[in-house]
Order: sequence, then C-alpha cells, then structure tokens
Amino acid sequence: MGLDSQQLVAFAAVIEEGSFDAAARRLVITPSAVSQRVKALEQSVGQVLVRREKPCVATDAGASLMRLAAQIGTLEREALREMGDGAPIRVAIAVNADSFGTWLRSVLTRIPDGVLIDIRIEDQDHSAELLRAGVVMAAVTTEPKPIAGCRSESLGAMRYFGMASPAYAERYLPGGLLDSGVDAVRRAPMMRWDRRDALQNQFLRRLFRRDIVVPEHYVPTTEGNTEALRVGLGWGMMPEQLDRDGLIDMAPGQYLDVPLYWQHWKFESSTLNAITTAVREAAAALHRGP
Repeated sequence: MGLDSQQLVAFAAVIEEGSFDAAARRLVITPSAVSQRVKALEQSVGQVLVRREKPCVATDAGASLMRLAAQIGTLEREALREMGDGAPIRVAIAVNADSFGTWLRSVLTRIPDGVLIDIRIEDQDHSAELLRAGVVMAAVTTEPKPIAGCRSESLGAMRYFGMASPAYAERYLPGGLLDSGVDAVRRAPMMRWDRRDALQNQFLRRLFRRDIVVPEHYVPTTEGNTEALRVGLGWGMMPEQLDRDGLIDMAPGQYLDVPLYWQHWKFESSTLNAITTAVREAAAALHRGP
C-alpha cells in the first residue's frame, strides 16, 4: 500500500496547526480540500487518524503516521535545499519554560539557516505527550525511557530551591518551611505555574514525608512567577540559574533536582542532528551526578 504525499502533508498540517482551517491557510488550499485529503488518507489506511477536537489531535494510529509524515517532509526539504531550493524546514520541539528561560535559550543562536523553529512550552513532566502524539520531533522531558521510535539521552538536572520574599517569610513562615511547622505551611500561599506543575508538592513531600494541601496561586510564566515571589504573593520553587537576589531560601540546605532528558525521533536528519548537538552543549550548565 502506497501513501499519497499530498494526503500526508494535509494530515500533518492539521495536527501541527490544530485545525483544518489553520492547515488550509498554511497550505493555501480550502478547508474542504484539506478535509477531503485527510478523509482519503484515513480510508486508505483503514483507521481514524484525527480526533476532531479543539485542537485537533492525532489518534494512536495517527501519531505513528504523523512521525512518518514529518520525517518524510523534513528529509525531502533537506534534499531540496542541498540542490539549491530555498524551501524552509519546520522543526517543532517541546520545552519546559524554566529550561527555555535559562540554559536552553542559547540554542536559539544555533538554529541552522533555513529552519523555522516551533517551540512548544510544556511542563517537563508532560512534554513527552507531544512527542508521543507526533506533534513535535524532540522534547526536553523528565521521562528517561525512550518513547517508541525515539532516542533518549540524559542532559543533567535542574536544581530548584524554595524561595520567598523576606516580607512573605516574616508574615507566613518566620521559621522557614521546616521550623515553622506543618500547620503554618498549610496556611501559607504557594506559587505554581499551572495545575500540572508538581514541583512545589514534590518539595513539600520531601521535607515532610507526606502530602500537604496549601493555598495556591497560578501564574503561568517564568517572569510572572519570579515577580510574584518578589512581591510576596507566595513561596515557590526557583531554578538556580535565575537571579534570586532579594529573596530568601525557605529551606536552607534543601533543594530539588529534576533530571532532564532529550528525546528525539530516531531518523537521520542533519537539521535535527544540529539542534541535538546544540542542546547537548547547552546542557553543560546542568548538574550531573550527586
């Protein structure tokens, strides 16, 4: 069974863009044409490939085909560029915000010419989901086991400290997290990125050997979280690479190391290889070993 390249391109565009309309704009065809091509591809393979949600996502069968479509498209564009064609190559990667805001930012200076980079910000505990779905070619993740069709390599660990402003500490936790006691910690507001951000809960579990329910603020940017800590909105976890001047350590001598891995599709692409090399070199800033 041969696969139609136009149908594959339309299918990949729907998953990457999240809707049939957006895929149509990208491909400069009508939404109806996109729908017809995707439906024809589904009929060809005998399986539903797209969950028609908002955004559209690949089914399990679609994820495998998505990887194939993206790999074929990438290799085709790389070959055309070697022959003088100027068509850009699109590479999507998933990265957690703290990594992108600190050690990984230097990778942007190493993006090869002619590459359109598509950074998807996702929590490190969940970025592998985008890789499984075929939405991205590579991801910074906490998942060490290689996802099907991927390679995995250790990058090191980001080290986090529990930080707060002096005014916040004086008001809520004058003895810090440990010496103030569990009852005080339960009343003290805490900063989280979003409802999937588990770093603070992991840190509390390490300190107290149990789960503790606390009041929570949600601020979904690295800059916003840092500012919230500085103005005394709550305490929260900060990576050591960020400026902590003016803040105090709420649990001196205690920290949380988050091991990170670079997982990427297992195919020989000069573009993906160049980005992988840049990520590997940037990761020299991370902790390795005890």
